[in-house]
Amino acid sequence: MKTTPPDESLVPFERVAKFIRQLTHDVRNGLSALDLEGAYIAELVTDPEVADEVRKLRSVVANTARSLREISQNFQPVTVHPVPWKATVFVEELGVRLRKEFPEETAAGAVAVESRLREETIDLDFEQGIEAILSVVRNAFQFGGERARVAILAFAQGEEVVMEAREPKTDFQSQVPPEEWGVAPLITTRSGGYGLGLFRTRRIFEAHGGKFGTQYIDGVLITRMSVPVWRDSGA
Repeated sequence: MKTTPPDESLVPFERVAKFIRQLTHDVRNGLSALDLEGAYIAELVTDPEVADEVRKLRSVVANTARSLREISQNFQPVTVHPVPWKATVFVEELGVRLRKEFPEETAAGAVAVESRLREETIDLDFEQGIEAILSVVRNAFQFGGERARVAILAFAQGEEVVMEAREPKTDFQSQVPPEEWGVAPLITTRSGGYGLGLFRTRRIFEAHGGKFGTQYIDGVLITRMSVPVWRDSGA
């Protein structure tokens, strides 16, 4: 009796995520062992050149472990713990984090934040919200190179607070339409990137009851992220 092999496309994402988490755990254990061996060797060697090479090796191990941790995190289920915040406070902190992570780009005016908010309150997991927007900006600079510029505008629209990232791109090309970015994981892969960042970003906003979407309009790539305005039910 001939057995038909299972269709790989039917493997549930949750099962893949569990596999990735376990694989990452096992590989990081091996990397930790390598790092310990490197530390032991560093204590034994006296040659400065050899010691320098050991330091480089340990740095490679540490960066690889960090990359694996980030990949595993992108496969984790999104669980948010929202707390009411003034939207202006959130945007101010976003500006601080952007200046910290992109000091050169900020100094050159390549990344900026503008707020048109007033007294709006949002029910938000603060750290995950910040990280989600930072992921969009990282993506912009990773693909845009030295010419990349990102302007983030925060404003209220109806019952939503919107963070809109705008990137001028006169020669924009993409194998995947921007409207499909972040909808499914692993659509695009490249060295150092696995099509997971915007996928997690979208899930973070949707977990807050918000929205995430990207469009290319008149030479500008617009990524629109929103969360509902919080209303105190006891008021």
